Amino acid sequence: MKALITGISGRVGANLAHQLQRRGYDIRGLVMPNDPQAHKVAQLGVEIIEADLADAESVRAAADGVDVILHQGAQIPQGKDPAERMLDVNTRATLSLLEGALASCVPLKRFVLASTYQTYNPFITSDVTFSEETPQEPIDIYALTKLLSEEICLSYMREYGTPVTMLRYCSIKAANEVLGMLNPASLNYFIELTLAKNRIPWFDAEHIDETKAIMSDLMRTPEAVCAVTDAKGKPWMVVVTDVRDVVAGTIQALESDAAVGEAFNMTGCPPVTYAHAARLIADATGRPYREVTMPFFRGAQASTEKARAMLGYDPQYTFDKMVETALAYERGEMIDQIPN
Repeated sequence: MKALITGISGRVGANLAHQLQRRGYDIRGLVMPNDPQAHKVAQLGVEIIEADLADAESVRAAADGVDVILHQGAQIPQGKDPAERMLDVNTRATLSLLEGALASCVPLKRFVLASTYQTYNPFITSDVTFSEETPQEPIDIYALTKLLSEEICLSYMREYGTPVTMLRYCSIKAANEVLGMLNPASLNYFIELTLAKNRIPWFDAEHIDETKAIMSDLMRTPEAVCAVTDAKGKPWMVVVTDVRDVVAGTIQALESDAAVGEAFNMTGCPPVTYAHAARLIADATGRPYREVTMPFFRGAQASTEKARAMLGYDPQYTFDKMVETALAYERGEMIDQIPN
């Protein structure tokens, strides 16, 4: 069985390639030109094709002769690339891959799209759990490009019978990323991103000045780890997924006939409070622990009940276990994943 993995140098792609190799798959990986993370997959001994995901001809060609496609590559909302670039890389590439599969010398057995729970709009100030039946209402271009990709997949299934599956991932982390979480810079980036380009703030306009003042004070201790609550003392929730759980669930979806034509939330173990996560990180690293009160709540999450029932998906890695793995990595021990 030959599998094409786009974005093979990413945190999911590299680990997915490694685990599929162990299951006997022959892997072809698509990497962007001059990808600084390409070294991660070079050691796996897989076939590598270097191509920009916005290059339709090259992307179509990469899809020729493979049995399954796992479309992991994406342009996320970082850097200074224009919105058009995100549309080309995230949405048009999906179209190009599906067109390449139609023209392939080998009938496609499965197309798995890496989508996101952001299509539900998790940037809300209420405690909500999304199911796959929740209306998708993206509020930024990134989420919109993923929703459009989902719709393209379903259209190809209706028109050509292409066996598609959509997986809505959520805040995936590898071991080397966990201990650096919850710092003031990451919170400030999130706030600044929310307010960039004259966006309407999801946490209500009357809180902008207060939020900026809080962040200004917090940035004075850049090494801090933040335990955040809202103005009523309700703790923010850490919604994060271990890369090992995502890889296991993705393989289950790839190999399950029941997954054809379906979308699944693929998140991790139940969220923990910022306070719990912050205390774990502070104790593990010696970073200062700071209690922070924000004027709004954050902690929307996605249910995995459908994936559990239909795929047998069973995430194993709690935030505590993620920290344990991160500490093992820091000590130079062998861990069961490829760091990002």
